[in-house]
Amino acid sequence: MLSSLAAGAGLPLLNHLLHGAPWARQRLLAWAGHTVSIKLFPLRLTLTVTAGGTFATAEAGAAPDAHIELGPVQAARLAMKDPAAFQNVVIEGDAQFAATLGSIFRELDWDAEADLARVVGDVAAHRLVHSARSLHAWQRHAMDSAQQSLVEYATEERPLLAKRRHIATFIDDVDAVRDDTARLEKRLQLFAARRNVD
Repeated sequence: MLSSLAAGAGLPLLNHLLHGAPWARQRLLAWAGHTVSIKLFPLRLTLTVTAGGTFATAEAGAAPDAHIELGPVQAARLAMKDPAAFQNVVIEGDAQFAATLGSIFRELDWDAEADLARVVGDVAAHRLVHSARSLHAWQRHAMDSAQQSLVEYATEERPLLAKRRHIATFIDDVDAVRDDTARLEKRLQLFAARRNVD
């Protein structure tokens, strides 16, 4: 039920983006008939590449050639054109097909402002998109600041975490003890061998 609702909403949007990107449709033409399963928790879409370089809902029971899995946060970050968002997207299956899909989805651009302008007008669309981008930038800055504050607290105020230089020193000390122990063991073996000879 949820998947059919998602297909009803997501498929037209995806094809709308493809209609604005002839280069993407051209690259998809080589994969006409191939199927991809896109999982965006809790939804799953199974789509087939059409002969026109767009997507259609796959036939029931069709075996996907590739799988793409991402979480809701990643989807939001992708919509905001955050390049780091692709690092955690799982893409599996036919390596060439998956690579083509990955590069298309990475480069596919949604001109949200132009689409909104048709509904609410140019000025309102500009303000809405600018506000959304500002909110996203503020959230990233707030998360970075909170993360840095937490790390500083855990290493400086209440040393719950070791500092990198302390860890490096500890590792060097462990290596030195290991090497000293190995040398001492060799000397003891030589000493024992000499006593047995005498």
